Amino acid sequence: MCRSWRGSARAKAVIATDPDPLAQTHADANGIEIADFETVMTRADIVVAATGRPGLIGSEMIRHGQVVFALTNPEPEIEPQVALRAGAAFAADGAAVNNVLGFPGIFLGALSCGARTISTGMKLAAAQAIVKLTRQSELVPDPLDRNVHRKVAGAVASAARAEGLDRPDRVPPGLTLR
Repeated sequence: MCRSWRGSARAKAVIATDPDPLAQTHADANGIEIADFETVMTRADIVVAATGRPGLIGSEMIRHGQVVFALTNPEPEIEPQVALRAGAAFAADGAAVNNVLGFPGIFLGALSCGARTISTGMKLAAAQAIVKLTRQSELVPDPLDRNVHRKVAGAVASAARAEGLDRPDRVPPGLTLR
């Protein structure tokens, strides 16, 4: 069981579904319970769907109070408005989460330190930065706040440096985090 992954993501339990046997083996090796899709939808309080299958989640599958991140782009597993009407407490798609909150800061942070790869630690640093920028009554910060991308980029660059992934000689000329 990979307690460090769970601990760093602050999850009590992680349940997933994937038809790929290799992904199942990897998940099992990391302490992630594998179940069928219906079980995931029934048990998960927070659903993170990145299946590549638009429309996979029907409104009848949404439990009251669930949080749904339907991240397949450009068409999500369920439209956020549909999930909200079905009882979700919060719903967002890949356009709002990946494209607007995550990727700009992750890529800027990686570029600003010349990182040769984007590691799990860098992604977790981005997620933790986003959480810190979230106001008490929100689940995600205001994507139009310019400070969000700078803070995420700074956290990503710091994580890259801590992991030894930075290459200062590869930083594009003139790129700074201000």
